Amino acid sequence: MIVTTPGAQAPLPQLGDRGAWAVRLLWASFALVAGWLLADLAIWRTEPLPIIVLQFAKSAVLIAVSFILIKRRPRDSVAALLAMTFLVWTISSSFGFRSTDLLPVVIDRIRFVLFTFSLLLFPDGEWGPDRTRFIAVATAATFMLGIIEATGLVQTQAFLPMAVACVLAAIGGLIARFRTAESDAVRQQLKWIALGLVLGVGLILIGRASAALTAPAGLPVLSEALFQLGIIFVALGFVVSLLRYRLYDAETAISRSAALFVLTVAVVSTFAGTEAAVEWMGQQYFGMGIGSNISGGIAAGVAAVLLNPLHQRISEAAEHRFQPDLAYLKNHVPEFLEELCLSEAPREVARFFLLSVNEALHANCSALLGFDEDVIAAVGIAPEPLLLQSAGELFPVWIEVASVCSGRKRLLLLGGRPDGSSFGRDELGAIKSLLPRLRRALDISDAAEALRRQCRAQRQLGPDVLQSDPSGRLEE
Repeated sequence: MIVTTPGAQAPLPQLGDRGAWAVRLLWASFALVAGWLLADLAIWRTEPLPIIVLQFAKSAVLIAVSFILIKRRPRDSVAALLAMTFLVWTISSSFGFRSTDLLPVVIDRIRFVLFTFSLLLFPDGEWGPDRTRFIAVATAATFMLGIIEATGLVQTQAFLPMAVACVLAAIGGLIARFRTAESDAVRQQLKWIALGLVLGVGLILIGRASAALTAPAGLPVLSEALFQLGIIFVALGFVVSLLRYRLYDAETAISRSAALFVLTVAVVSTFAGTEAAVEWMGQQYFGMGIGSNISGGIAAGVAAVLLNPLHQRISEAAEHRFQPDLAYLKNHVPEFLEELCLSEAPREVARFFLLSVNEALHANCSALLGFDEDVIAAVGIAPEPLLLQSAGELFPVWIEVASVCSGRKRLLLLGGRPDGSSFGRDELGAIKSLLPRLRRALDISDAAEALRRQCRAQRQLGPDVLQSDPSGRLEE
């Protein structure tokens, strides 16, 4: 649920029967046009084959995403808006970026207003703070201005900057929703949207910039690939978020994407800088130019040597930034286990570990069973139901935690996530890497607890027993 300020508008209702049928008919009309243009692209277009393949793949993905949304969320107003948006996007992009004909320009304006309203109402069809209403009014006014410009009634160039401002304001509304959201699921949805928008819009801008800069060199395939891939990322971000598919992998996807981007920039910069430095040194000290093959080979070798250290450092930095709970689990929990095991009972040690695991993995519940299948600690669920007969349904992941001292095994049980998705390999790998520390902490805590019980029992027997202990360990 989204938290709204007082005076915010009421949420949009779910579509009724008539509204759902009207949306389906309108969607079917757009789908027929998009399908016809897709067939026209495959049969009659004269562009180079790689560009046709890229445009066909993008259009196929957008049509598939639109169909999935209208099929899985037939009464959802936001899903309906996005389904229309992706179909209109398919239609408008089929005419070319620089087309000035009236029909493609009008369709492009329709895509703008549908997409902006989708951002304003995402994810649950609820209006945000009062400023959302003003953004919606500004979007409608910008759309009308764009139609007037397209018909030639007014000779201005104000539509594009105003449209960009409206989209940026709508994205700012998503950021405000993220900050005020109480539901963890909504926050995860918005993270997927952020990933799709950042990757998609970034690739679209890079594609357009490269098309403008490399026009004389004739590199249309690369520019078109970046542009079409950007549109696909935007669509996939929305469909994953709305369908709530693997919501809790958002941090992992964001962390890996950021690490890959920074690593690519670092490796390319290292290669280019090393190649330029080798050529300069050859001219300065040897009085001759070094061949491109030699300088390129040296630069490639330097980049290859630095690849693994760069990858490790960049991945760790991205994990600390975008997966702080997992980074805390891997880097700080072992130290706290070593400190707790000396002063706390096994139950408290296990409970601290389970709380950290639940926070990092977004698990509903977790439990640690002892040697005799008794419950040492449980988080997110009462200990009573933790019987082996029902544990298989409550906890899909069982991990053995063998004792170093006795060789007997404890069981770490992990419950599922709120969206029903499974844990990733990196997350389970982090848990398994901590098991030796957990075993040692539990064994030390067991031994310390047994010693404390023995000392308390000896104190209850009286001072004579303490006097018979020449080492003074019991008194200590």
